[in-house]
Amino acid sequence: MLWKRAKPILGEVPVDPEEWWHEFCREFHELCHGQVDSEWLSTICQTIYPLAREQHPRTTAKLIFTALMFEMPEFVAAEHAARTRNLRLKATGLWMARCTGRRRLR
Repeated sequence: MLWKRAKPILGEVPVDPEEWWHEFCREFHELCHGQVDSEWLSTICQTIYPLAREQHPRTTAKLIFTALMFEMPEFVAAEHAARTRNLRLKATGLWMARCTGRRRLR
């Protein structure tokens, strides 16, 4: 059974736990473009609800989404550098394979 509220909650914090859950899940689905595992999201909601039931569910979903998607900049930079290096080596390897002359090291 799919639950759908007539109008999304905009200002007030819902009192009903089920209503809070649905608003939280709806916002999280929107943030993930619908690409989220329902069981995983249910577990997140069970964990978060007791701590955030006084907070607005959509704001809480945005906060949780941001926290879960955060990556340390140095890890992102290192991963990007490694991926770029691999692509560069792959492209260079293909180019070098086409060269019939001697290779010169720089």
